[in-house]
Amino acid sequence: MWTAIVCTCQNRESANSFRKELLIRQQKGLLSSDAVVLAVDDPKPNIGSGSAALNALICVTECLAAREGQKVVTADALYSERILILLLGSTFPFSPCGHAFMPAPKGPQPGEDREGMEVTEVQTNIDKLITILTKFCRNSPPGVWVSSTDMLLEVPDSIESLDLSHLEDAVGALTVAARPEHAMLHGTCKITDTGEFASIVHYGNEEMVKSVTRPDGTCDMLTGIAYLSPRVAEIMLGMHTMPPLDACTYVGLDNGAQPLSLSLFFDILLCLTTEIHEDDYVTGLFKTRDTTSGQLQPDSSQKTVLERARALLWKVLKGNKLKAVHLTGVEHKYLRHIAADVLARYQGDSESGEARVINSIVSPETKIGKGSVLINCNLPNPIIVGSNCFLSGLTTSFLEQQPSSFMSAPLSIPHNLTVQEIQVSIGRGVTHASLSVVVVYGIYDNLMVPYTSDNATFCNRPWVNFFQQTGIQPAELWLPNTPPGSQTLLSARLFVASYTDRANGEAGGLLETLWLPGSIPKPEDLQRWRSAWRVSLADILRCVDCGAEFTKMRDISFELQRCRMMEALRLSQPVCLLPFFHHARVLQRGSDILRTLDEVVSQVIDQENSQLIICRIYACIADMLAFMADQGGIRGGPAANVAWKTAFDLLEKDHFVAATKALAAERDHWINDGPDRIIRASRHYERAGQILTRKAVATARQFINGTPCTPPAIGEAITVTAPARVDLAGAWTDTPPQAYEWGGVVVTLAITVNNEYPIRSSAKRITELKLVLVTYSRDGSVLQRLECTKLAHLADYSQPHAPGMNLCTQATATVYVQVCTQATPTV
Repeated sequence: MWTAIVCTCQNRESANSFRKELLIRQQKGLLSSDAVVLAVDDPKPNIGSGSAALNALICVTECLAAREGQKVVTADALYSERILILLLGSTFPFSPCGHAFMPAPKGPQPGEDREGMEVTEVQTNIDKLITILTKFCRNSPPGVWVSSTDMLLEVPDSIESLDLSHLEDAVGALTVAARPEHAMLHGTCKITDTGEFASIVHYGNEEMVKSVTRPDGTCDMLTGIAYLSPRVAEIMLGMHTMPPLDACTYVGLDNGAQPLSLSLFFDILLCLTTEIHEDDYVTGLFKTRDTTSGQLQPDSSQKTVLERARALLWKVLKGNKLKAVHLTGVEHKYLRHIAADVLARYQGDSESGEARVINSIVSPETKIGKGSVLINCNLPNPIIVGSNCFLSGLTTSFLEQQPSSFMSAPLSIPHNLTVQEIQVSIGRGVTHASLSVVVVYGIYDNLMVPYTSDNATFCNRPWVNFFQQTGIQPAELWLPNTPPGSQTLLSARLFVASYTDRANGEAGGLLETLWLPGSIPKPEDLQRWRSAWRVSLADILRCVDCGAEFTKMRDISFELQRCRMMEALRLSQPVCLLPFFHHARVLQRGSDILRTLDEVVSQVIDQENSQLIICRIYACIADMLAFMADQGGIRGGPAANVAWKTAFDLLEKDHFVAATKALAAERDHWINDGPDRIIRASRHYERAGQILTRKAVATARQFINGTPCTPPAIGEAITVTAPARVDLAGAWTDTPPQAYEWGGVVVTLAITVNNEYPIRSSAKRITELKLVLVTYSRDGSVLQRLECTKLAHLADYSQPHAPGMNLCTQATATVYVQVCTQATPTV
């Protein structure tokens, strides 16, 4: 579907981490295997969506041109391929790696019945967004799609694709219906009767918004998604050679220019609206978002450059059309910098107010208050969480740093708090260090409001209360040169990164922040806090170690899936484990899965159905080995190598734990010798499962009862007949190992042929001491004749390729001949 997927990032370090995440999704089959996957760092942080998109466009076009063997950048790919540019945008306090990687509000909850629940990993916003955009572009022409990742879209299943045939050489901007108070924050649109954009209003006043509000109380709002036709994309590609627009890309930077910040909708595409005049566009009030205070601040230093840039945009782009693509029934959400918004997102429409635990490991003894949300936490020790709390990224590391006296009782987190543990990266090269910093604030605190505002709070109480209770002064939280409008909770240096008295071996942790919500600190604690290296949440978000955050998220998810796998095996639940095995192979964690599967054998050995469970476990190990071998060979093949004989003999004697250890010991000799040896090891595990399957099938003998009678005369034949079977669907799906992972349903018919049962089997006594096995065709001619004068002639009855295998198996299965496993078969 997509020829290339590009995500824009604020720095090179995060770009490397984001690309790795996309490649993992590609290896798992979530993205096309032949798609180009790129992560491009912006020319500077917070450069704007327009500049980020232009920089990504030149980078991906260069990559596609090089893949085709071209020596120069051309726009050919824009006319034949579909390119997706994802703008990862600015940092988001409640998700250290940004909106894009916030977990989706779903997953198993404590106490939930998980019978049949699949073993799956957590889905993030970017996964959902890529799925939505892939659906949108299914029938679209070639071109470039540009999308923000800061919003949350809920798309009904009824929307299968979008009809973009009316765009031709135009630009399409996707819109939704929204309430005016929501629309004015993201871009209110005025659409003409012909579907063109007449105007776009950002942060407009109520009168401006009211003019575009419909009778139903809604208005058109930008979603942050745009489609660029090949012709328009080619024009925008050429901007990297046009000063000062080249400063939006790395090309301008490498030529010595200063980075230029432009918005995609409010700078570049704005000139395509029908009601705007050139002078108003070029000389309008130039504003950019101040990321510290959240307020709109004039940027006079670049006014001249911006006027030149807009004048050039008008010259090269004006004349193209900007048309609306309205999404009916689609809901657009944007989370503010308030934790209560995040809690509401995860609670959804739930009226019960139950806690939500997303991609987190918690102790069964942990008590979680109503309305609280835990995301990406690893807390195997019991804690007490108050109601309406938001916990993110907390691990046992901060608990291990606390004195034993502090942990004499379970840690208790008060109501209505946000508590986060965030990995930060400090320095580069040999001086690089990764730290965990714990931050605490209230769920109702607005991070962007100056502390002097009437509605400004810290830990849900006015700042003045905090200052009076602790004795801390504003000058201790904000540097002297910080503008008053930027003295916010986001920029307050409240949180301890590390202490100057490193002799104590203590880093900053939750203990040093628990008094912030309301406790009166001890004088010695307050002194240590003042002498510590303290950072603000803004400082932390600028230095997030995205690689470490992704690893933490992935490790928790993997452990949850591993435990779910063990549960499904122990309880014999009908859960397909193959996607998890594929996931483990992608993460190079296959050996961990193999060891876990070995452990489950010991855990279930005393269960009544242990033999059946162990049989499935061996099939799972065979599957995992096959995934690890990747292209290591054909799955079926011989499996009687003498190196595995000891383990097989133990299985025949029902020594399952010892056999599992012997199998694992031999497996360890094979899995590091290339994919061909791994797939051969997989075949031997399949045989181990077949041994147990055979032993299980053999238990049917207890239901076969014979009645003593006078034997028939020599030469007298006894014949039985049976109907033919027609397989309509599902043939062989009910046999292991397929049935373990996919279930088995077989539909057959029993029929006669020419009003006769076509299948016959006859037996008669003969005078010689031998077993004669003969297979006939329907016309009575002999197809195969096998004379067994020794028991050794039956020893290979379990080999599919052996002569007369079916009749040999029948002879052994009916008990009148018993073949043992020793070198010389005996009766």
